[in-house]
Amino acid sequence: MTTTNPSVDRYLLDKAMDNIDHALGRPADPLRETYRNYFAVDYASPEAAAFRASPHWIITGGVHGGMVTFSVTVAGREALHDHLRKVGDKHRAYLVTFDGHSESIAATTPGKAKYEYWLRVSDVCPDLKFGAFCREASVRLQ
Repeated sequence: MTTTNPSVDRYLLDKAMDNIDHALGRPADPLRETYRNYFAVDYASPEAAAFRASPHWIITGGVHGGMVTFSVTVAGREALHDHLRKVGDKHRAYLVTFDGHSESIAATTPGKAKYEYWLRVSDVCPDLKFGAFCREASVRLQ
């Protein structure tokens, strides 16, 4: 799925923050719109009780078959954003443009974003050398 807030491959040691990150689809920027925002758990579980007691979660789906669906609140997004800065997460969303096409790429540097996009483009343009791609591609923070 293409989004202006791409997903990041990460795991957070703080389980509460990892649950928020997971519910949002592990976005590069949790303060921006994400492609998902839900987390389903057993209504009677300790995890559901903790979610109900937290300002980071709100019940959004009701209870169905013993499961309840929660969504992350604005306070939860802000807490995750602060946590990611605290732990030094360097992932950012970059917009890479090549040959009139642009894609949002999550990476830790502009160069890594450009390389990731070249990997995707080179699958369909196998003769495209990285150097030629770099001369024509542009990258900027979103």
